[in-house]
Amino acid sequence: MEFNIELLLLPLLTRVIIAACVVILVAKLVSKLGPAMGGIVAGLPVGLGPGFYFLMQVGNQDFLFQSVLYSLVALSATQFFLLSYMVLANFFSSISCSLMSVGTWVLLTSGLYRIDFNLLQASLLFIFSTIVTRYIGSFFLKADLIEKKSENDFILFSRALMGGFIISTVTVFASALGAHLSGVLLAFPIAYVLISFNIHKEFGENIAIGVVYSAIFGTISLAVFCFVFAIVLQLVPLIYVLIISVIGSFFMTVLMLILQAKVQKHSLFLN
Repeated sequence: MEFNIELLLLPLLTRVIIAACVVILVAKLVSKLGPAMGGIVAGLPVGLGPGFYFLMQVGNQDFLFQSVLYSLVALSATQFFLLSYMVLANFFSSISCSLMSVGTWVLLTSGLYRIDFNLLQASLLFIFSTIVTRYIGSFFLKADLIEKKSENDFILFSRALMGGFIISTVTVFASALGAHLSGVLLAFPIAYVLISFNIHKEFGENIAIGVVYSAIFGTISLAVFCFVFAIVLQLVPLIYVLIISVIGSFFMTVLMLILQAKVQKHSLFLN
């Protein structure tokens, strides 16, 4: 019995703590470097990395392939989650935006996970979703006016822990729900829910919209994780599959941060 409890608590606590730390990191980057940088960092594999590590303990290669394939499919819905938050932030509070945006994600994934995708189709769906959401989202960007509220790190971290605990409780039991639904739930936008909510509360709607818009690009890092995982799954031992996928995701995040820094520097030069 003790072993079973540990088996459940370890992945739960791992994802909660990592998610909370990333929320704090993004909040700090937003205040120091602006929303664009924060949104890109939000694409780190907070849920997928630990999620697939623990899923590897109970699933075979075919199960893992189907799971990561449908995580990639679910990331297309995540792009529309982010777009929904951008639109809703103009009219509603942070909690309302979070709930309604999650509803958008659930509605889309509830249909997508029933469709049989291959890796190419899932990749093209993600590319299409990214292009569409970035284009539409560009119409909702506002000036980067920070409306900072008096919240300290302890309050921010406590809120992140609570939110991460609630959401991670669902993903811990994902492996019992089948490969497709398992992959979808592991791709639940836990980091984005917490980050968008907290940034909205701490910095105001304008900055939250900027972070969420940038996070659409940040999600590419998560897609890279899924794509690399699916490709190398049959080629190397499982632990190396995870390591290579995480490295690929981090490399993409670093690359986008460098490109964003160059864009910002060029914009300042022109101004």
